[in-house]
Amino acid sequence: MKILAVSDEATLERYSPETLKEMFKDIELIVSCGDVSNRYLDYLFTVLNKECIYVNGNHIYAQDHDISFCKNLDFGENYTVKGIKIVGFDGSHIYSRGNHQYSEKDVFFMVMKSYLKTMFKTVDLVISHSPVGGINEGDDPIHKGFNSYRKAIDLLKPKYWLHGHVHLKSHHEIKEAELENTKIINVFGYKVLDLDFS
Repeated sequence: MKILAVSDEATLERYSPETLKEMFKDIELIVSCGDVSNRYLDYLFTVLNKECIYVNGNHIYAQDHDISFCKNLDFGENYTVKGIKIVGFDGSHIYSRGNHQYSEKDVFFMVMKSYLKTMFKTVDLVISHSPVGGINEGDDPIHKGFNSYRKAIDLLKPKYWLHGHVHLKSHHEIKEAELENTKIINVFGYKVLDLDFS
């Protein structure tokens, strides 16, 4: 499945609809790992006319802009697209009184709830805003990953895990890792990913 994954920086908003249609004519799904505006997701959805799923980051821009036509997977919700089972986790570590900020305990319960919702079955793809603890994470406490996500990998056994939150020098930079046969990819800006779920 060819996926357009975005997060943290609205890199594509400067492109015209015609250019976007040509650049992404063969994608099958839009995925957002958070910290982009609702208007941006609306623009991508409208121009590309492809299903869009997302999790919220620790920032929500244009929150009042309706994107109910996109599927939100916050709090460990699960969803199936073209036979691909997907789970989502929103937010970051606690650093203020804002929304979508969690402790490790919060995330652990989110992971267990998600496992119950999937009926104890494995999934194909996990999307999150924050990274997995110890992998692709930032240096400061806010941008550290959640160790509880390692439990999610152990239980859900996804083939791929996409995240945002950790900014890179540009969207061209590649930051990937592997843990227990799960490929973990930072999709800062945007990435076009041809994911094999066979």
